[in-house]
Amino acid sequence: MVEASGYLFRDIEVLLKEAEKCLEEFRTGTPEAYTKHKDCLTNAMGALDKICSRYKDDAEACVIAGKLSEFMEDIESGSLTPEMEIQHLDRIIERVHHLVDWRKLAMAAGYELPLKSRRKTREDVRSR
Repeated sequence: MVEASGYLFRDIEVLLKEAEKCLEEFRTGTPEAYTKHKDCLTNAMGALDKICSRYKDDAEACVIAGKLSEFMEDIESGSLTPEMEIQHLDRIIERVHHLVDWRKLAMAAGYELPLKSRRKTREDVRSR
């Protein structure tokens, strides 16, 4: 069973946190922030779909993609208030953050490969 590394989920976590920040700006009275919020969610969903198609055995990634998809459908239906959206988004961010933390690469000496140093991961070597 092959799972995606936590380094791939770091980018998704950043996009989701940006979406949450834009949603909070929308609550304070900036209407154009809501479109940026939706764009960040769409980009995160695209990245998750890419991971799920590449790592078909990664059940956790598929579950998170399903939750994010349901969340986006609820947004489109208009059934969520901004407060409810923030709560749902927080839960999704927490799940993604869990994957980032638990799938970090560890070295033989017991040290972890820092998130900013991705040169040795297989995914990044393929993309270059």
